[in-house]
Amino acid sequence: MLSKQLRLDPAQLTDVGRKRPHNEDNMAYVIPKDPVVMAKKGALFIVADGMGGHAAGEVASEIAVDTVSKVYYLDDSEDVATSLVQSVKRANTLIYQRAAENMLRSGMGTTCVTAVLRGGTAYITNVGDSRAYMMHNGQVRQVSQDHSWVAEQVRAGFLTEEQARSHAQRNVITRSLGTQPEVEVDIFVEQLEEGDFIILCSDGLSGLISDDDLRTIVSQYQPQESVYHLVERANENGGLDNITVIVARVQEVGWEPPTLRQSGRAMGARRDVADEETMPMGFAGAVLGLPMRPEEGQGRVNTSPLNRSTGPLGMPENGSPLSVRVASRQRKRGFLFYPLLVLLVVLLLGAAGYYYVVSQGNTSSVDTMLNNASTLLTQAQREDITNPGDALSKLAAAKKILAGIQTSAQSQQVTTLRSTLVTVTKTAITSYNTQSNIVALPCTTTSSVPLNTGNTNTHANTLAAVTDQKNNVFLYGLGDDGFLYQINSTQNLVNPLTILPGVLKINSDGSRILALVMQKNAYSVHLLLPNQQGLLQDTNANSIVLNQTQANSTPAFITAWGADVYVVLTSATAAAQNQAFIQSYTVTADNKLMIQGQPTKISISSDIVSVAAFPNHQLFLAYNNGSVQSLMSGSQTGVSVVVNHPIPTPLAASAQTFTAATPVPLVTGPASVFLTLSHAPLLIAGSVNKIPHLYVVDLFYHRVLDLQVIASALPVSALSPTPTLGAIATNAPGGGVASASNQVTMQLMQQYAAVALLTQVVSVVADPLKVQLYLLTETNQNGVVQSFIGLDVNAQDTCTPAP
Repeated sequence: MLSKQLRLDPAQLTDVGRKRPHNEDNMAYVIPKDPVVMAKKGALFIVADGMGGHAAGEVASEIAVDTVSKVYYLDDSEDVATSLVQSVKRANTLIYQRAAENMLRSGMGTTCVTAVLRGGTAYITNVGDSRAYMMHNGQVRQVSQDHSWVAEQVRAGFLTEEQARSHAQRNVITRSLGTQPEVEVDIFVEQLEEGDFIILCSDGLSGLISDDDLRTIVSQYQPQESVYHLVERANENGGLDNITVIVARVQEVGWEPPTLRQSGRAMGARRDVADEETMPMGFAGAVLGLPMRPEEGQGRVNTSPLNRSTGPLGMPENGSPLSVRVASRQRKRGFLFYPLLVLLVVLLLGAAGYYYVVSQGNTSSVDTMLNNASTLLTQAQREDITNPGDALSKLAAAKKILAGIQTSAQSQQVTTLRSTLVTVTKTAITSYNTQSNIVALPCTTTSSVPLNTGNTNTHANTLAAVTDQKNNVFLYGLGDDGFLYQINSTQNLVNPLTILPGVLKINSDGSRILALVMQKNAYSVHLLLPNQQGLLQDTNANSIVLNQTQANSTPAFITAWGADVYVVLTSATAAAQNQAFIQSYTVTADNKLMIQGQPTKISISSDIVSVAAFPNHQLFLAYNNGSVQSLMSGSQTGVSVVVNHPIPTPLAASAQTFTAATPVPLVTGPASVFLTLSHAPLLIAGSVNKIPHLYVVDLFYHRVLDLQVIASALPVSALSPTPTLGAIATNAPGGGVASASNQVTMQLMQQYAAVALLTQVVSVVADPLKVQLYLLTETNQNGVVQSFIGLDVNAQDTCTPAP
């Protein structure tokens, strides 16, 4: 009798989208024509979403698709899970090697989601944020888990799904192929039934289509039509990225020999769509050899717009199962009845014995898993205070083992181990924060209240704070309408300064506000002082004269320290994108602005996003690529700021909120002697006990860094800018040759971290009297919502966690 063979109806489609200049996605599927190969290795589907400049993303995704589809079928093993994981790891090695050979492709990488369908089982692997969905009985469920920053925050409970969809870091992935020499591959095992669908897609589709739309379209159309409608819907919703999708319908489930079926069922059976999220299961092994030509039947599609596969690849005609009808009829008990009855009893007893042996075998496997988890927890307990980073790694491994235990035979022991894991993890998180000078907000001294627009019909985009001669502190906000408003005690915008419209930027130095204004296409700098009620008075104005050299430049930033005022002019034109100008002013004793010579031309490596001034004519410039430079007034080239020790990154969970359902946070992020962040930072200068401090708002890790200048801890000649090592690849920090006059080494005094509290900081200002920062945050859910946060940054104080 011929064995029943899996029959599929697949389709695939990729499109460049409506915003990207070219397509960096790749996809393929392989359905072997040889029924022996099909029964042994199954059908393979793969989607890869590349990233990296100079067409490197397209190269990375192509290597991934080619390597996985070749190496998987080259491996003669019948263990689908291990073979598939090793083929993905081989692709990671080849991409990493290719990137190392060509500087233009440095940092290139790709996501990779694969599915192998064999018999009645689907084996799905995932690296990155490309997704695998399964549709069963009309219900769709995401099988894979996104390796992205926002997904980790959602799993940790810090963000909602809705917040993640619009978050500024929603495109940041935490795992990819080719960016590191080794990669961890998640694998999921699902049981198939006739009529099920497997859907693989890049985030260009999943980010723009809801689960309901996905279910409706896949249910309504055949795969060849549904892929077209899915891509069309994503383009209608913006087409922000390349769009790639594979849809495969299970027409008939195949038969698997028990030896092949056993490994899949040992790893996990089908879960109902309404059940909890499928847990990934890791596999390890040696890297396979070089890839060879793939098996026949590979459906390969290049990355040109709207490329459709040529249709489902043909199955052999003899692949259909034979239908066997079993007829039964009544008959009288003959002389064979009782011998047959005895034989039946013997068979039942044998089956019971087999079940007992198998059951004992499963118990033994669970015992091994429990022992392994217990060992890891014991090791973590020894390190949770002295080496919390390693302890968290062991705790994550223990949690993964405990999540894979399906039996309830040792439920009490599992419960005890999980309770121990929570306790030890909280201790490790606390120890890590203490060693890393991390204050997990909010503290009892942290305040957060809404910033109300009052009757202004505008929102603030910049904060300022000044004090009068009686040490009264007044707060102000620059509205989107170009007017300055006072912020009263109930955090309302009031008292607009109507005599001074067209304000572009503001900065406060403690006792006065400097305003950069544009009126009638002319730029000017105004010095504003508060009266006893906090109402601002315009005391002086100096126009900025643009000569022919700066004709294409416009004033973009203003900053001050004491009597020193600086205006930074930048240009959006390609010819001047690597240069900027700094115009200096001095405030006289009678509060008059005096211009200081001609603007100084400086070289820049990226777009400037923030500026802060320090004493002794020192400036700090923050760039769009995350780097921070120091520049002495009058110098033409800045240099990268050095830190005496690499700054640790905050964990993705807090000790106060960690529970058994929270993923164990792992230590990640940069390890560089340069002050380089993963996202464009905000800078503000302040003073603690008359010592200047630089505060850096890191929008990526939702933290505020408190830094203080110290004597140079490293020989200047030994310094070499290095790229950030973190969740994503970034450009090297802003360049410049280090010089004794510009080089600055800083020390981390404290860092204040809170994902929920510091989600989207738009402005920050230092209190002129207290050791406190005021931050303006903004969310855009059903309209703009702004919050005014008071943050105590006195490193000598102890943070008492807020309830």
